[in-house]
Amino acid sequence: LISHCGDAHTSFLKTDLHGIYRTSLEGRTVGFIDFLMGRLRYSYVSYSQYLAGEDRLRPVVFLIKKRRMGKESLRSVVFNYAAREIIFSETGDNKETKAHKEPMLKDRIYEDYLTLLYNFRHGYYGPLKRDSIYRLPLYIREKMKPLALKIASFEEQKKNLKKESNKANKDYFLQFQVSRQDVSSGSGEVEGWLSTRAAPIKGTIKNVIFFGDLWGELIETRIGDPSKIAAVPDSVKTQIQLP
Repeated sequence: LISHCGDAHTSFLKTDLHGIYRTSLEGRTVGFIDFLMGRLRYSYVSYSQYLAGEDRLRPVVFLIKKRRMGKESLRSVVFNYAAREIIFSETGDNKETKAHKEPMLKDRIYEDYLTLLYNFRHGYYGPLKRDSIYRLPLYIREKMKPLALKIASFEEQKKNLKKESNKANKDYFLQFQVSRQDVSSGSGEVEGWLSTRAAPIKGTIKNVIFFGDLWGELIETRIGDPSKIAAVPDSVKTQIQLP
């Protein structure tokens, strides 16, 4: 049984574009698994705008990049608020790109994975409440339905907490389902634990290809250098269209 097969880290930075922030989740396999999986690397990156009047992040460009055995794939979602449309693009190993546009509906909130995590954690969708289902407007695939996030009852939480060897800060047990392709899972089912401040403490992706249930636990959090600025690539700058 291999207990450590990868590392991941998240970051939240200002960028060199006024009012635009960069949020990322980047991971890699390590050790023997790194060799076995062909040096798998992945990243989820969101460029977003902070709306002060609504106190939330609004996605403008979202990228999912995967690299394995020297081959790379890229999927992007561009939220074009000026033209009121969403552009879905996918570039495979053969460098061919397929794109599709959909209109942005009026009075609808759109989220990618990372803006959704930020906005949910900071209370935009209401306080954490046990035995509740939150229907959240995740929209990173064509005709995607809202994400149904379930926070367990106190009884369910106690039952699942008994299975945890490290019980510290595991205050809310949650379950949801995402696109299977985005997490390399046969089911797309995800379970996790949040602290009382809604910080993610542990997450488990069910039925991951080659691995089975793959889990990760928070090791540390650090306050970064506030003067650090992330440079927005030119390929992303040309896609950012704000009203």
